[in-house]
Amino acid sequence: MSKRSHIESTGGIPDTAGPVSKRTRPAQDGNSDAQSQNSAGKINNTALPQIPPLAIVTKWTAVTLSRSRPPLPAVLDEALKTAALTHSGMRKNPLDASYERLEWIGDSYLYTIASSLVFQTFPDLDPGKCSQLRERLIRNATLCHYTRHYGLDKIAIFPEEFALQGRIGGTSASDKQRQKALGDIFESYVGAVILSDPENGVQRAADWLKALWGPELENDIRREEAKKPQTSLIGPKTELERAIVSPGVKIQYKDLPNYRKDKTTNLQLFTVGCFLTGWGETDKQLGFGSALGKKEAGAKAAQMALENRKLIQVYIDKKKAHLEARAAAQAVAEAKAAAETSGDLPGN
Repeated sequence: MSKRSHIESTGGIPDTAGPVSKRTRPAQDGNSDAQSQNSAGKINNTALPQIPPLAIVTKWTAVTLSRSRPPLPAVLDEALKTAALTHSGMRKNPLDASYERLEWIGDSYLYTIASSLVFQTFPDLDPGKCSQLRERLIRNATLCHYTRHYGLDKIAIFPEEFALQGRIGGTSASDKQRQKALGDIFESYVGAVILSDPENGVQRAADWLKALWGPELENDIRREEAKKPQTSLIGPKTELERAIVSPGVKIQYKDLPNYRKDKTTNLQLFTVGCFLTGWGETDKQLGFGSALGKKEAGAKAAQMALENRKLIQVYIDKKKAHLEARAAAQAVAEAKAAAETSGDLPGN
């Protein structure tokens, strides 16, 4: 695909390495050292290929979801595959590449591809909710599960303490350390798939991950497609303001102390309170909400206030009475002004 068609696609992942024609290909460049290392089945960090071009990522739909997991894409360079599955402590030569650098770049692509998929599939979600969905895809528990499903854990070259029985007569890695290491291995494998295929690596990885991740968010995807068109674009904050705010009356949203974390992502939550000043109240809390983003938390606080119909009706009635009194006073003033103009005031 031409560079122009890539850029015009809304789902493109940015190309950070320049035009394809200028990109170095491991098997075709003039670097004899890299070629000799590849032929020997090893590669060092300085010989790692450059970043391939961008990919086209399109949103999930219910019809594209599959119950079966897609096949594992091949790493087209055996030296890169070996590096992706080798712990740094198991290298014979300190200059040989291991999974650490490949994990770093693989993690970046996982983050970007997941972000693009979520952004396109769920156009109405606040950033906090988008982050929550993305975290379900890229967290260690999910990636570790994929590593085991594809059997990468069985061919990975790791110190003995990462084995289930640990190092015989010695130390043993904790379950959390094993999960982190196996998650890293999946990320490094993604990096190796991409770097080993300068022309199509990113696209192959993106297509694979889209198919692999889809079932993780199946319920969310189906709910998104089943949503009815919104009859109103007014959010709860605007609705609350229209219901009870008048000149001299204000609603403020303030951060509240919070120590809770989201159960799904384990990320820190924001808690925001909704406060009213006016109608005889001073900084009265009407509601509160917690979410991964402050904007969503504020909207939840306003929604909680709206759902307290008995309380909100008090302020609605006060606003109505105020508007009626003001309208009546305005009518009297206008009648008086008209009488003065016509000379019909008493005593004339």
